[in-house]
Amino acid sequence: MGGGFRRVVEDCQFNGYHLPKGWVVQYQITNTHKDNNIYSHPETFDPDRFLAEEKPYGYIPFGAGLRECIGKEFARLEMKILAVRLVEKYDWQLLPNQDLTLTAIPTPHPRDGLQVTFKPR
Repeated sequence: MGGGFRRVVEDCQFNGYHLPKGWVVQYQITNTHKDNNIYSHPETFDPDRFLAEEKPYGYIPFGAGLRECIGKEFARLEMKILAVRLVEKYDWQLLPNQDLTLTAIPTPHPRDGLQVTFKPR
């Protein structure tokens, strides 16, 4: 699962565990995005839930805080342009008989990939 590593900067407690200063811990993006302490319906497909600014560190695919990727907004712009072009310019169809069960290693994706045919409009 995607995530990152951070060094503990001062002794602290997390979920009843003592984390000493200097330890390296890993955070997992998927677990954060599905945390029901942050999102009321984490299993429901609702990309707009990530727009809420009152949930700091709730949306972290680009890191967060001082270590947030400087290319985050550029990547988001590229994704939006690609999505618009695919919807505007192509008819697309999901090919049948695929296992679309989500697998998460190395990153979340359908087990058989996502086989789609595109036809120019």
